[in-house]
Amino acid sequence: MNESLAATLGELQAQIYWLHDAEEFTELALAAATIYMKLGYTQQQAETAGNLISQAYQLADDAALAQKAGDFDKEIQFYYQAKDKLTQVETTLGYQTSIAIHQMKWWMYFRHKQKLQILLHLFLQHFKAVGLINLLTALKLTYFLMEIGRVHKSRDIETTKHNAIKYWTELLKSNRHNILILVKWLIFRLERDW
Repeated sequence: MNESLAATLGELQAQIYWLHDAEEFTELALAAATIYMKLGYTQQQAETAGNLISQAYQLADDAALAQKAGDFDKEIQFYYQAKDKLTQVETTLGYQTSIAIHQMKWWMYFRHKQKLQILLHLFLQHFKAVGLINLLTALKLTYFLMEIGRVHKSRDIETTKHNAIKYWTELLKSNRHNILILVKWLIFRLERDW
C-alpha cells in the first residue's frame, strides 16, 4: 500500500473541510478533483466529480440556511438535490454501489445534532462501499471520519490531517484486499472450469 498516496489524499481531504468552511468552492472542487486524479480517474472524470461535490456542499449549506429559517420543506429539497449531485459523482466515476443517500443523511443529521443518526449513516455509507467482508474496515472508516469531524470542529488542522491520513490508509488497504479476493475468485473459477 502506498503510504505516500494515503498522506496526499488525507491532506487533500482535510483541505476540503477548511475550504468548505471558508466557502472557497472553486478551490474545493479542485482539491476533490485532485483526489480522483490521484486515484487514477481521467482528468475529465475527476473535474466533473470535483465540481459536483462542490455543488453538493453548497446545496447542503443552503439546506442549513433553510433549517435555520424554519423552512423544513426547502431544507429537505436542498438535501435531496445534494444527494442527486453525489449520485451523479457515482455515475461519473462508475461506482457500482450507491452510497449518496447515506452521505446526504449524515450531513443532514450532523446539522441537526442527531449523533446516533450520524453514526448510523456514516457506518452505512462505509459498509455499503466496502461490503460485509470488510465489516471491521467499515467500522474503522466510520470511526476515523467521526474523529475527523470532531477535531475539525475544534479547528485543529494537524490532527484533522492525521485522522484523514489514517482514514485513507485504511480505505486503500480495503480496496487492495477486495482486489486480491476478486483475483483469487477468478483463479478458482478458471481452475474449476478448465
